[in-house]
Amino acid sequence: MSNGKLSMIKMFFPTLLIVLLASSAFAALKPGDVAPTFSLRDSEGKDFYLSDDVGAAKKGNGKGVILTFFATWCVPCRQELPVIDALADELTAKGVRVVLVGFKEDFDQINELLKELRVTKPLVICDRYGKVGEKYSVRFLPTTFFIGADGRIKDVIFGGIKDAAELKASAGKLMQ
Repeated sequence: MSNGKLSMIKMFFPTLLIVLLASSAFAALKPGDVAPTFSLRDSEGKDFYLSDDVGAAKKGNGKGVILTFFATWCVPCRQELPVIDALADELTAKGVRVVLVGFKEDFDQINELLKELRVTKPLVICDRYGKVGEKYSVRFLPTTFFIGADGRIKDVIFGGIKDAAELKASAGKLMQ
């Protein structure tokens, strides 16, 4: 076997491994799956129950929930949070609850970032130990789930939301 073929084989297997591992990150939860239920405290110390907004036990006539996992150190998170905040009132008026989940951080860290970015409208909850993130198979940040009133995931955005149009397009799937 020539050195060229040997080098190509040596490069092929690590590349294949990376592709397989990366695709498994995307395969965790997908549209059509039932969203795992959970409860966490919000920034005011009140309990937030996902089941109040989606699924068979939901209260009210809401259209669903946008659930964004973020962290203060995450650059794409810092870029998308103001976009989400800017559309929060419009989405709420349409019956969509916007929830930010601080992932593996405490409220002091989270609130400092949100104050810096002037993000004030979405409900903020804290998944300090990452248990809810585990249920949702969050492997990198940000990750945003669009959960319909029926409790099923309608869309997922892995990575930062680029602009208002992308957010509106995915949120529109909650209205169908």
